[in-house]
Amino acid sequence: MGVYADSVLSPKRKRLKPGDKVTLSLTLAQVDLIVEHTLLGEGLLATIYAARVHDNTVRVRCTLGELEKLAACVAAQAKDTTDRKLQRKLGAISEAIAQVEQAYCYALPASCTSSHLKLVRIEKS
Repeated sequence: MGVYADSVLSPKRKRLKPGDKVTLSLTLAQVDLIVEHTLLGEGLLATIYAARVHDNTVRVRCTLGELEKLAACVAAQAKDTTDRKLQRKLGAISEAIAQVEQAYCYALPASCTSSHLKLVRIEKS
């Protein structure tokens, strides 16, 4: 699933510039599950460890690209585990990530909008 905006997207999705950050809210227990049971790269781990914690809620600030990588790591672990309880917990985390992903999209650069595109016909010789 791409995160670039097009004319079919709901107007309720907030458009972001590449590099803009969104906030994913998780419980401490969910973050512990992610850290203990998924294979995260150093960049994602650093993003999680830099998160703010308030009243048992961890607010992770990350780009949509980082969010997609986190979603892939969580989904892969949920698929690979045989522990049903862990699968359900990881599934809940995946749903929380998906909700944030669905609330945002990247705005296309002005150079890619349809008013600036020129169609060219390529003919075979």
